[in-house]
Amino acid sequence: MAKESSKQKLANFIQSLQQSVKDAQSLYDDADLKDWAVDHSLDLQEKIKDVKKKLKDKFSIDYDSTDAKKKVIKEGSEVEVLVNHMDGMYGSTAIIKSYSLPANISDITMKDGMKMNSHKWLTNDEVKLK
Repeated sequence: MAKESSKQKLANFIQSLQQSVKDAQSLYDDADLKDWAVDHSLDLQEKIKDVKKKLKDKFSIDYDSTDAKKKVIKEGSEVEVLVNHMDGMYGSTAIIKSYSLPANISDITMKDGMKMNSHKWLTNDEVKLK
């Protein structure tokens, strides 16, 4: 489960950095802070790229995937799992609990009947609507 937690932490970190960029950009209209704010914003944007690269390299999740953004799965939707991260996962049924690009949190009922609540990080390409 440590890997799942790491994926979530990286996604949360990206969101935090994105908010910091917005905060820095809000200072652009202050003449005394503009130069510093622009430099800070650019540095943060580079950090975001680095974290997204780590997420993709380590976990094969493309945070900016246009396919993921086009394929929105509504909360409460029932889906079939198309991957086998764990034995018995492939072909199991999941209910989408919350959706956050590029992945979602699901309650999964494995083929053997075992249930996992709030399983994190099934990407849109790893499930299909039933």
